[in-house]
Amino acid sequence: MNALRSSLTLIGRIGVGIVLIAHGWQKLVTWGVPTTAQNFGTMGVPLPQLAAWYATVVELIGGVLLILGIALPLVGLAVALDMAGAIIFVHLPHGLFAPDGFELPLVIGAAALAMGFNAGNWSLDHAMFGRRARRESKYVAPSTPDPGR
Repeated sequence: MNALRSSLTLIGRIGVGIVLIAHGWQKLVTWGVPTTAQNFGTMGVPLPQLAAWYATVVELIGGVLLILGIALPLVGLAVALDMAGAIIFVHLPHGLFAPDGFELPLVIGAAALAMGFNAGNWSLDHAMFGRRARRESKYVAPSTPDPGR
């Protein structure tokens, strides 16, 4: 069961990571960050230059980290914050359904959070920290005698 859960989590991380990388690449290369910032400004996103860089970096680098399974809780939170901004400042007035609604950023943000805090065994986070955490959790400190006895 653990291998199945880990493999399905990996598939989910790859899928969401690919979508994030594509959107980050689009902001960085296809449109360029200055054009992305200009578009954010016309949509009413506050601090559009900063927001454009944040979205670009989180989506591009966060997508890679999500696929590799590195710093997953941090990546999950950063992506969820990015998607919350997209929902609040851009998509919410258009309702739930695509193409302009908030369903895609909602699913991406929720999935990134879920996978960020449930890495599975097939992630670099687990390879680097999982075994040590299991060893430390098995260690039980010896009890000290009660001085009042």
